[in-house]
Amino acid sequence: MTRMWLLLAVALGLASACAGAHSVTAIYREGNLLPWGMALLIPVAALLAVYRDFGKRIVAALLATLLVSAVTWLWLALGDDLGTLALLSAVLLGLLFPIGLDLILIESGRRLLVSKALAYTTLATFVIAFTPLAALLVRQEHRSVVQNDHALIREVVQHVQVQDNAIVFDHVDPKRKIELKNRLAVRSEGKTYPLSNAHFESVSRDTTVQKRTEKLGSSETTVVSRQRDEDMRVVVDVDRKPTNIVLYSTRGPLTICEEEISLMGDDELDDPVS
Repeated sequence: MTRMWLLLAVALGLASACAGAHSVTAIYREGNLLPWGMALLIPVAALLAVYRDFGKRIVAALLATLLVSAVTWLWLALGDDLGTLALLSAVLLGLLFPIGLDLILIESGRRLLVSKALAYTTLATFVIAFTPLAALLVRQEHRSVVQNDHALIREVVQHVQVQDNAIVFDHVDPKRKIELKNRLAVRSEGKTYPLSNAHFESVSRDTTVQKRTEKLGSSETTVVSRQRDEDMRVVVDVDRKPTNIVLYSTRGPLTICEEEISLMGDDELDDPVS
């Protein structure tokens, strides 16, 4: 019986570490660090406050880490952003599942008792496995993150101008909105303006394709097709009209790459630096 509980403790630690490391890597790629951190911190902190027994605290916290990380990883793997629904689902699952499982065991007369030795084993397994695995996965992902952020910045700065006290990025792909809000910021005249606080405006353009035919000395114009293109304009309000800006991508406090753009004259864009 002791060996079985020891195997379960090690399995929980390894599973939590694996899910947590892959989730951290996915979040690093997407750039949405704060919401994921809050989604994990809230249930773990609540469970640590609810349980007084040390063993149950550790098991419940690592089970919540496993569930929240797995949900986050799967959600991002499906290509969806971590919106309010996803974050709320992760928080509720991480909080309610360990408590519900404990209540079911109590109702069935099988009260779960976790010794300090098992709790320390589970925690040690998690720490020993999570730290190198997360570092390895994030390091492997970093090159792809730099390349993707370079491409994103290059795309955005193709049509940039200053209008009064605002920096305007025109002809931006609407599908890039989440990436812009999560990753990019503008530095102008010594101040930083995250694009998460920018104004995103939808711009529609109607395109009509016409065909002109000549018949018996008269011309006739026929509409072949009509198409509506959806563009997006990103407006960043600044305190002073800038002459040059720096557009850069971040992951939390870490700057991934940046590019300086001159807004006066026809100077070419500097090469990005990582």
